[in-house]
Amino acid sequence: MRPDPTSLNTPPNYYQTKPLGSAGTPLSARSSKSAVEQCSEADADGRQVCFGKSTPVAKGKAPRSGAKAAGAAVATAGVEWCHTDFENILATRFTECDVRSVPIYIRMDGTIQAAVPADASARWTEQLHRAHLTIEPAQQIPPAFREINFVGVEHLCQGSCTPQEPDHSAWTGKTWWVPGEMHSTSLTTPYTWDASVAGKTYLYKPDVKIDANILPADGKIRPFMTGYQWSLDYDGGTEDVDQIRCDTTNAGPGTGCVFVNHAPTYIFNAKAFPQAAAHAWLIQKATPKHPGSMADRKPLYYMGDSAQNSRSRNRICPTGWAAANGDASALVDAADTLNCDAFAFASSYNSGGMSSAEGGLNPALLPGGTTPTGAACIGTYAKKHGSMVHLFSLNGTDPTFSEVCGRSAISGMHNQESMGNHFATFMRDKRIMDKNAYWLDTRMDDGGTCTYGIGGGQPVICKLAAT
Repeated sequence: MRPDPTSLNTPPNYYQTKPLGSAGTPLSARSSKSAVEQCSEADADGRQVCFGKSTPVAKGKAPRSGAKAAGAAVATAGVEWCHTDFENILATRFTECDVRSVPIYIRMDGTIQAAVPADASARWTEQLHRAHLTIEPAQQIPPAFREINFVGVEHLCQGSCTPQEPDHSAWTGKTWWVPGEMHSTSLTTPYTWDASVAGKTYLYKPDVKIDANILPADGKIRPFMTGYQWSLDYDGGTEDVDQIRCDTTNAGPGTGCVFVNHAPTYIFNAKAFPQAAAHAWLIQKATPKHPGSMADRKPLYYMGDSAQNSRSRNRICPTGWAAANGDASALVDAADTLNCDAFAFASSYNSGGMSSAEGGLNPALLPGGTTPTGAACIGTYAKKHGSMVHLFSLNGTDPTFSEVCGRSAISGMHNQESMGNHFATFMRDKRIMDKNAYWLDTRMDDGGTCTYGIGGGQPVICKLAAT
């Protein structure tokens, strides 16, 4: 048996993908529109110090400190993908990393007098039970400043989520900079939460405030103290990527926490189960709903009601449909039997077998019909052709590619083992609950082999290879 790729860690992504029905933006990527400037009170002469809106720093444009590697490694606890010169927010189900460059400047009556264009480049990495903060200048501190001194950090959470605030000695390096300096310093702060009551689910939103003395070089005024609060400087559409859900339910082993607005990726073992993977690829690629496609930003939403699962599946795959429409050449061995493979999965709100009244997103309806039916899906069957297995359209049912779902008569072994225990393990490892979003990577690639219909319409023939 080929190794199961579902056990691999999938790369982080920058999508904020909320559970179905959650308040706010359900699916989004970063777009700068909500960050705010954070300033001290003006003194008697009208001078004030500000942390400006975070802005990207192009790689290679600013010199980096030789201390960066050591400091960042501590702050990110070995999360290599957090080591970047670009402002970004990336997350997995268990780690979120927010890198931003925040300008610091002194101004009078709205006019900037002196500035560090991209100072206080900060990494805020949360790993569920601890937060890592790294601060480092992205450029050398200019002579217009006598000193920039970060004098206090306060971590925030809600409810039973409690930061265990370390003292100042916990920083890995100096927390002040003078002209010409650009060293890095880091702080790790653990969190605790109350997991004493079974069957509970909690949402937490960690945050951090940083206070700093900003001293201008002229010495004519007292030191300014101003604060920077992380949550006030999010880009629009990423403000809840770092929201943590902790639970004491049976969603996973023991109690646990996840970044609930990150959608994990389930990966098919396409080399071991190509019939199921090819069918999912077809429906994901060629239908308007693109179920589970990250490229099209169309997540699948897990539906945990077993009775609804059965209803949805029976509507798409009634008893005997696979045997009546399949081809025995697709079977693996004598013990194998034909199965009806439904996609999107019956255990998802994307299933064509789930009506709108039941909460379904894509009910498969025939013209004038009110009850979902597999007859409204793209119908295919697997058949061996030489050394290869093909998915053919059912006779008389060539697709229009406007359908919202698919059903295919394929090998039962391919259908069941492509999911089965593999998907159950994925669900538990990622602590997926009802309405949580996830992506599907079919691990199939057409390699540019598709031929298309008249006028460049939908694909007619594609040669797929498992990746």
